[in-house]
Amino acid sequence: MDAMTAKFLQQVLLNAASMGGLFQDLDAEALDALIGVAEMAPFDGGTVVFEEGSAGDLMYVVVSGRLEVFRKDALGGEVRLAVLGEGDVFGEIAILEHVRRTASVRAQGPSITLALSRQALAQRPELTLKLYRNIARMLSRRLRLTTDELLSYETQARLRAGGQQALPD
Repeated sequence: MDAMTAKFLQQVLLNAASMGGLFQDLDAEALDALIGVAEMAPFDGGTVVFEEGSAGDLMYVVVSGRLEVFRKDALGGEVRLAVLGEGDVFGEIAILEHVRRTASVRAQGPSITLALSRQALAQRPELTLKLYRNIARMLSRRLRLTTDELLSYETQARLRAGGQQALPD
């Protein structure tokens, strides 16, 4: 690891607690171990980090910048699923399930991420267990938000179709 990357990773370590998400409830020793297996991964605006359907063995934590998650619809158009910012994690599904990427991710502007490989995490089982717990929390939150959005969408569609009366107060 070069001196610039080492300095950057130490700066991330100092700010990790305020980033939450993947770093939630990690003590200084666990954070230091995480930084020890992470790689700095910068992306220029417009760069596709990975494409839907590609193989993957890296997950990423956004340190700075913004990235968008999108999928192709049946007609080949892009559908934005999310915009990610500081502390957000992406690519974790390929790490957890050994499946192909479920969406594409593109940097909206200059962005810096930490990349964590499946192989590096496998060498640190005590750290991996803590990270998987935090990933489970993040996925649970995403599932709740998606369920709420779907319910709201379906309710609005029914109201527009006139199939239901207005919502009770």
